[in-house]
Amino acid sequence: MESKINLTTVKPINYKVTAALINQFLVSTTQFINRFASQCDERLRMVEDNLQRTFTTLNILEAKLESIPASATRPQAPAH
Repeated sequence: MESKINLTTVKPINYKVTAALINQFLVSTTQFINRFASQCDERLRMVEDNLQRTFTTLNILEAKLESIPASATRPQAPAH
């Protein structure tokens, strides 16, 4: 498909406008990436906190289980 516009007669875009548009794109993209990275860091910190809390709870439960005597964990045979 060929364009019906003769590109030799079209004036170029002012370089100041082009520079301003590129600058605006760079600024908005940088702000987006910074916000995204900040949110990722916060979520990762929350996951790390939850994982640490779970690990601590697991250690407590393991310690409680180890404190139970072995005879208490065996099922008792019914008395006849």
